[in-house]
Amino acid sequence: MSLYKLVRPVIFKGDPEVDHHLVASGLKMFNKTPEVLETMFQAKKPNNIKVTVKGVTFDSPIGIAAGFDKKAEFYNSLGALGAGFVEIGSITKNDQPGNKKKRIFRLPEDDAIINRMGLNNLGVEETRRHLANTPKHVKVGISVAPGHGLSSEEMVEEMVEDIKEIHSFGDYIALNQSCPNQKGVTTLQEIPVAKNLLQKIHNLHIKEPVFCKFGNDITAEQLIELIHETDGLMDGIILTNTASNPSPIHDNLKSAHKNEGGGLSGKPIFKKSLSLTKAIHSAFPDLPIMFSGGVFTSEDAKAALIAGASLVQVYTGFIYNGPTLMKQINQYLSENEIINSDDYQNVCEAPIRDSEDITVAPINEDKKVELDANSGASFHE
Repeated sequence: MSLYKLVRPVIFKGDPEVDHHLVASGLKMFNKTPEVLETMFQAKKPNNIKVTVKGVTFDSPIGIAAGFDKKAEFYNSLGALGAGFVEIGSITKNDQPGNKKKRIFRLPEDDAIINRMGLNNLGVEETRRHLANTPKHVKVGISVAPGHGLSSEEMVEEMVEDIKEIHSFGDYIALNQSCPNQKGVTTLQEIPVAKNLLQKIHNLHIKEPVFCKFGNDITAEQLIELIHETDGLMDGIILTNTASNPSPIHDNLKSAHKNEGGGLSGKPIFKKSLSLTKAIHSAFPDLPIMFSGGVFTSEDAKAALIAGASLVQVYTGFIYNGPTLMKQINQYLSENEIINSDDYQNVCEAPIRDSEDITVAPINEDKKVELDANSGASFHE
């Protein structure tokens, strides 16, 4: 058993948000000198696990999901611990405090976390400043989300403007279309809204690939239809965001906090994320998939890659298993030559952007479903 797992019961007695701030403070110390941390943890990445996805070369296919480094303060430190990429944010146009505390709950009996943070972040301008002040030693994705209290049209316009302002500071852009912790965000998964958003992003003609992040609650059929209707405007897809409460997954939870509102992450959502990955890879074999949801072990990462993912994100598994998790997965992938096997999905080509603007279809109010329009409303401040 690792030292971290021995002390984890003591760590888990504290408030999760306080613990995160303590960890963040330590990691920030090395953000400008990540090589020191890499040496301390002996986490240098093997050469045979590099991957190129949509024109971006990653030192490892294993990265950190959005929500861990919300403020772009310690991405290089996470890279030094073994991450091939770090997705910062989600960020909104203006700074947001998020929902009232307490808003993070550990579910140790389920290897899970429920959070209802509510997209707390520093806003575009301050995040840009952080990225500009510290050169990147790791690939960085920038997760963009809409601000609170906006209509569908306003959410789209704000996200497009934010991407215009910050895209050049990242290696890829992630569209958070599925956060269950802020009212209305999940309407961005509806076909008319998603199509309008992606068409307007296309007309920015940015070079960075754009990945769409969808919720754990969506069905394969809904997702396949959405991808067909957006007609190649996605450069990649992230599967999946957290599962909102209630969901069938919550019925099997054992922990005391299982009924808390918010998004469920960790082991309980792995099966659904894997199922969606297999379905989407089967229907769209050339669409890069970034797997997210419940990766705790090297075998989990392998399963995600063999199911059709090109990249894999960790978050809750990193919290439960400690700072050596990514190093362990990298070593496993290297020793078993997973990346060079026939099972690995290799999608190298950079996005091809038409230099001409395309026609943007209006959001047809008659066709909007708004299945989850009230998501997050019960606890948002």
